Amino acid sequence: MTRSDASELPFVSVIVPIYNGESTIRECLDSIMALHYPPEKLEVIVVDDGSTDNTVNILKNYPVKLIRKHHAGYPSAMNAGVNVATGVTILNIDSDTYISKDWLARVIQEFKDPKVGIVGGYVATAPTSSFWAKMAGFESEDREDRINSKYVDFVTSTCTAYRMELFINIGLFNEALRRGSDEELAQRALKAGWKIVLRKDAVCYHEGASFAKYFRKQVVNIVYEVKSFLQHPELLSGKEQHPPSLYIPLILTFLLVLTPLWLLTNNVWVSILSLLGIVLYHIPRTVRIIRKHKDWSMIFLPVAILVRYVAWLTGFVTGVVSLLIER
Repeated sequence: MTRSDASELPFVSVIVPIYNGESTIRECLDSIMALHYPPEKLEVIVVDDGSTDNTVNILKNYPVKLIRKHHAGYPSAMNAGVNVATGVTILNIDSDTYISKDWLARVIQEFKDPKVGIVGGYVATAPTSSFWAKMAGFESEDREDRINSKYVDFVTSTCTAYRMELFINIGLFNEALRRGSDEELAQRALKAGWKIVLRKDAVCYHEGASFAKYFRKQVVNIVYEVKSFLQHPELLSGKEQHPPSLYIPLILTFLLVLTPLWLLTNNVWVSILSLLGIVLYHIPRTVRIIRKHKDWSMIFLPVAILVRYVAWLTGFVTGVVSLLIER
């Protein structure tokens, strides 16, 4: 990159929201420091959301602007970072994510179009992830792989660039949604006429969670998803990364959960067919995943992924009940 090229690049504020991320923050920040982007055009803001581990002490070893606040969740942390950012472009990177060196250089090209407000990259699964993290990550990758257009209706905020003007135009993240605030922001952006772009050649790597954390996260995600559905009913029709076809295994899982009822009514065939339907639904995706990643542990995906649908059902019931109580 020549000096003239660098002079034309926008100033970027990198925001890393973090809560008890001592095990992953070093790799995250090291990858940011290694970005192929002029350092004088970057500022790194780490928002500590009330960590109780060794996170803050680790951050002292890095040239970052540290904001410390009480624990209030991801959207609150992101908003705190945006409010002090000076860049015309905001790059959000989750603390359990590390980014490829050319990520920002590739993504920043999309902002030449003045109507592009959000650009996300390809979220790959870190090779050190657990089985459960790989299952979720590989399955999500497969859905991204099958998206043909670069213009999409949603990109996760795991590693995403935003135009600062977008926040001025439509507002910040919804702090009432501790989960799903990125999805809700995307809906507001689309309604306001902004474009959302997915750059598959800009790769970041996400370190997944253990079984317990994965299950809990999926439950909480859907609890807040119920609230998002009330604000944006169009989300019920699905998105490119979360197509309506996902309702099929969810309905089948619901029928499977009712197995005690089918046993009492001598209709156990409903459970058998439901389980068979879930397995058959996921076999094509499982084959694609094994071919791509050469990971034969994924042969268990068609059954293991039931954990996710049970978590979603639990989150849906919890979300509906909490809304009824609030009313």
